[in-house]
Amino acid sequence: MKKALKSLFRKGEANVVKILCLGVGLAIGLTLLAEVIFQRSYDNFIPRLEDTYRVGERYMRPSDGGLKEYTQVSGAVASGLKAYCPEVEAATRFTEFTADAFVSEDKKEVLCNIYMCDSSFFDVFPLPILMGEPPRTGLEKAGCGYISRELFETLGQDIIGRTLTWKAFPKFRFTVVGVFEDMPENTHLPRFNVALALPTIAWVSWDGRNNWVGNDRYKGYVRLRAGTDPEQLRPNIRRMIDDNVSEELKGTGSELDYALQPVKEIFVSSDYNRVMNIVFLSFAVIMLLSSLLNYVLLSISSMVSRAKSIATYRCYGAGRSDICRMILAESCLHVGILSLGLAVLVIFGMQDFLQMQLGHSLKSLFTPSALAMCVLVVLAVVIICGVAPGWLYARIPVTYAYRRYSESKKHWKLGLLFVQFLLSSLFVSLLAVIGLQYHALTNYDAGFDYKHVLVVGLSGTEDNERERCIQELKALPDVASLSWGYCSPVSKCSGNNVYNPETGEVYMNVADMYDVGDDYHKTFQIPVIEGSVFTPHLQDTVTRQVMVSRKFVKRMEELAGWKGSPVGKAFFLSEHGGPLTVCGVYEEIHLGSQLAESRDERPTVMFYQGKPSGVLFIRVHRMSPETVGQVQKVVDRTLTSQEKILTSLDSQMSSLYDSLLRVRNSVFFAGLCVLVIALVGLFAYIRDEVLRRRSEIAIRIIHGAKVSDVERLLLSDLLKVAVPSVLLGGLVAWRISESLLELFAVKIGLTWYLFALCMAAVLLAVMMLAAWLVWRTARTNPTENLRAE
Repeated sequence: MKKALKSLFRKGEANVVKILCLGVGLAIGLTLLAEVIFQRSYDNFIPRLEDTYRVGERYMRPSDGGLKEYTQVSGAVASGLKAYCPEVEAATRFTEFTADAFVSEDKKEVLCNIYMCDSSFFDVFPLPILMGEPPRTGLEKAGCGYISRELFETLGQDIIGRTLTWKAFPKFRFTVVGVFEDMPENTHLPRFNVALALPTIAWVSWDGRNNWVGNDRYKGYVRLRAGTDPEQLRPNIRRMIDDNVSEELKGTGSELDYALQPVKEIFVSSDYNRVMNIVFLSFAVIMLLSSLLNYVLLSISSMVSRAKSIATYRCYGAGRSDICRMILAESCLHVGILSLGLAVLVIFGMQDFLQMQLGHSLKSLFTPSALAMCVLVVLAVVIICGVAPGWLYARIPVTYAYRRYSESKKHWKLGLLFVQFLLSSLFVSLLAVIGLQYHALTNYDAGFDYKHVLVVGLSGTEDNERERCIQELKALPDVASLSWGYCSPVSKCSGNNVYNPETGEVYMNVADMYDVGDDYHKTFQIPVIEGSVFTPHLQDTVTRQVMVSRKFVKRMEELAGWKGSPVGKAFFLSEHGGPLTVCGVYEEIHLGSQLAESRDERPTVMFYQGKPSGVLFIRVHRMSPETVGQVQKVVDRTLTSQEKILTSLDSQMSSLYDSLLRVRNSVFFAGLCVLVIALVGLFAYIRDEVLRRRSEIAIRIIHGAKVSDVERLLLSDLLKVAVPSVLLGGLVAWRISESLLELFAVKIGLTWYLFALCMAAVLLAVMMLAAWLVWRTARTNPTENLRAE
């Protein structure tokens, strides 16, 4: 180890470069490896995870052609399973309520993400109750809630027994009766910080806790007795359906069933999550492999300058095992201490960036199991970085103590460069594909124009404030138009069934956008292809008017036998009744994300609302800080009862693909590091070859050889390696890209010239650097090289 310390800054061994490259490689590789472990440990906080299941719904309408699966159920299903199935030890249900600002009695304002949970929630998901009432009693009383430890620490010790008031709706308040441990970050469950008693739902919405069909807004979970096969529940589930559901579905042609999905499989059952897990694992291996190979390459390249000293050790009695131990000690110092220390500094120095890219904290990432795996990986890297060069150094003959070292080890070095060039080509090609795919998704034609639309919520504001706000906004020169709606077209909409009132047959389920205001289609530039928009002055009929999408009409032609123009035709819709009269047909719009597994391609419908409500949409001529500032000033001046912040609908659309953006940034950062490491290895290879063959180069120059001749001499072998390795990297990237793009409903086309450009860029960078290094050497005075001999 003393010799390793003394040789740390020795000229010609590039130890500092080796440590820097390996440190960066370990930082990225170990972080990605820990992320893979993090993702594979989802929901491990749940005791008896293997016996815990999510209740899913299988529903079929005559038009569906088969059972379709949904992850939410009606209110009575989870508790019904416990009542009908003795194998069920515990069952719970919960539903989303709101994420909004609440104010404590001492005027502290906090953001509460609230879910309504029944009294069995903490039986199935036993997060520790740190203080307060037992949840069995606390969650049975309307208006009572449990807050998380993090929220408790913000609000203060005296919050138990006090109330929190909804800032937007001051009449709504709940009493804090307990504190639960924070929800872990690696769980598929929503990370809410308030568990509100489920009976509170009667205060704010329709109470569907005992509903068997419809209103399937609830998440249901059960824990079975140890070792129970879910198939054992089938007879009792069938009996439960016959007793409570079959009569209601009779005559509709629909079928309903329930299925149990293991909670431990929920995260990995997502195609996107599964592929991303493989991608991160691949990136971790590639990053570690690239930096490891670079260390070995630089170590082997140092043999020219170290051969005499190694042979001298042999002359003084050092055996091959002693040489191996010496090189292994250097590896322990370089890798196990200095590079690992640098990696730790990089990780914590970039923790904000890393947490933003990963979407969670480093504390949750580096758990004891993840740290143990990282230590094993570092030990493996130390051994490989010590054994491989040590074996080669131990083979240096004693005679090299008296003459110049001439063995090239070229095959070793070219082999290592082959792998590094392949990885560089792979990363650059993947970066291009992911970047173009992200651009395609964020610029996808969704059927409505959202690029110049600002959004502000109207909840909690007075009618006169809304009217004043709209009038003042219309007076701004940069405002093109505005409207309002129940929900944003960027998000998913609730569903309702189109049905035949005479037979009860359900035709299809549609995405119900509920109410929209004046100029809605103009604000979003949605073409009306038949009929007209709503007619507000017909107050006696407007509430029964409905506008439908092109796909709605096409489906009704297939299912209900519609013919001719749909304008004036009537239909019935659950929750709205009927008959509802079609006044206009608009071009198809695509709601929400375009991930293949979450894309919502149902037909859409919308109704008219004359009074501003829900969400206000403001279309501007140009999206600039000045325009946004002017609109925000009007909102602040007019909506005085609530503080409202403008957001861009474009940013909301982009946020749907934040996970893909994080992957793109990760690929860019890792790919840049791989490319730099590969170029460092290339630099070492050229330097080594020039040093080994400097006499030959000098003699050729003296005898009239040109710089181009020297370049051809030294670069021919490199070119034979670089071309196939870059080509193979591009082909591997092509195959991986095909799998990645299967995750998206909207995808770019994979063309040969895209990968050809990426491969050409890598090859050009490699050859330009190599040519520059050889050119610099070839222009050196040949007598200098000969004198050095």
